Amino acid sequence: MRAYHVNGWRRALAFVPLLPLLACVPAPAPAPETAPPAPAPAPAKVQAAKPPRPPLDATWSFAVSESACSAHASAGATTLAIDIADDGTVVIEAAPGADAPAYLRAARHHPPLLRVAAEGETWQWRLRANPARRLEARLAPSKAALARILLMLRGGIVTMSAAPARDHALRLAPAGSSGAAWFACARDRVRHGAGADDHS
Repeated sequence: MRAYHVNGWRRALAFVPLLPLLACVPAPAPAPETAPPAPAPAPAKVQAAKPPRPPLDATWSFAVSESACSAHASAGATTLAIDIADDGTVVIEAAPGADAPAYLRAARHHPPLLRVAAEGETWQWRLRANPARRLEARLAPSKAALARILLMLRGGIVTMSAAPARDHALRLAPAGSSGAAWFACARDRVRHGAGADDHS
């Protein structure tokens, strides 16, 4: 038993000189801190398309004389004009109010559209800028042109469209007896104007 204690003390004393050496051993370096992952880039904001303007209620006015055969539907600065030239050509002018400059710029590359929905039918015409910087569509004299004009006089929706400008729409009311008198003038000019044979 005594030999065991002696040997134990000897082992302990042998360990004592090592203590200063252990104190000099540097502690293991801490693991380098890793930077937190960079946040994912926020998704690019997609510019929402401007909502279309609701149709404006248009008021008809007509001019019938030996030198004029024209119809106008207007709501403020947004207007639609239908003129019948002496040779029977149907000239349709569209004015999209304050957005007219944007429409004229668009017309250099992509002609704006004039879309019509009337009496359950739909069609469209391409608008071109004329020398007076107005947007127009020209239709050759024909029964088809007359038929579409007649449908517009009965009421419908006319929409002017040119990207990226906003659409402008007019709600056409039935033109009544004044419209009927104007249509008689338009029909006579289309039928009897120069080159007014039916090309439909």
